[in-house]
Amino acid sequence: MVKKLIEYITQEEFEKLFKATLAIKKRDKYKKHRALCMLLAFEAGLRISEIVGLEGRVPALTKENIDLQRKSIRIVSGKGQKDRIVPLPKRFNQAALKLLPIPFSRRRLQKYVTDLGAKVLNKKISFHTLRHGFGSHLAGQGRPLHEIQLLMGHSRLDTTGVYLHANPKKAIEGAREAF
Repeated sequence: MVKKLIEYITQEEFEKLFKATLAIKKRDKYKKHRALCMLLAFEAGLRISEIVGLEGRVPALTKENIDLQRKSIRIVSGKGQKDRIVPLPKRFNQAALKLLPIPFSRRRLQKYVTDLGAKVLNKKISFHTLRHGFGSHLAGQGRPLHEIQLLMGHSRLDTTGVYLHANPKKAIEGAREAF
């Protein structure tokens, strides 16, 4: 079975999206919530359903899931009813904790990210693209694939393998060095 290449964003693209979200008019009382959701997807690898919940199947992220001392997030009953622990983004603080649980729907959050990607990056993205950025960034930093698998909550290693983007130039240089 051939895996399709994934759509992901880089750290630089994420920073543009994040800054654009925080630059929204002061009267938008949900801008910090949106920024937090984006941060949780890109820097912790959370799915949209793990943040805002999925009726009857996945509970929304709450204050009780956050461990500020250990700098971690506990995901309870994620996709496939699996629990996992992921790193707390460095920018997550006490003020962010007060924003939980997130007060809007998956659809509203998805539309926001899609519209923002088109406006700021001139690129078609989804909320899941932020999560793909997390996996791709870890792989690009040389993290072992089994660690990425654990953090992403994947059952199969080949699912995680999509984050190993082949760089032909780097592959050729590596092959030359091997002989």
